[in-house]
Amino acid sequence: MKCYIIDTNCLISYTTTRNKAQSEKISFYIEDASNLKSEIMILSNIITEFVYTLQTVYRVDSKSINCMLCDLLKNPGIQYHHGYFISNIFSFWPDKIKDYGDAVLAAAALELKTPVLTFDKPFTKQMSLLNIPHKLL
Repeated sequence: MKCYIIDTNCLISYTTTRNKAQSEKISFYIEDASNLKSEIMILSNIITEFVYTLQTVYRVDSKSINCMLCDLLKNPGIQYHHGYFISNIFSFWPDKIKDYGDAVLAAAALELKTPVLTFDKPFTKQMSLLNIPHKLL
């Protein structure tokens, strides 16, 4: 079974109407996970970034965000993982991977041997240079 780590932008695109094309792309992976054809891991850091972004950028109330996350984690194909592999994170950030949150994802992808699903082209270039599994959507 295929397994992926989802990044914050994918999760935001799935739960908002900000970008229809992105929403359709990530929905395919979420539906596969719902049908147990694949598995998606959501890391602690992604949850933190997701909550912060929905509260500050989209002005979504905390109870609604809580419900979204609880519903998402009820999906049998979606798993939570702490995702913190601190020595790898610090070996990547800030020189090899510029954004701390991206370094957390890259470290988890390397450690868990699981590709990151992302819309972020610069991040995929950084991961390619480090031979970290990823899939640009």
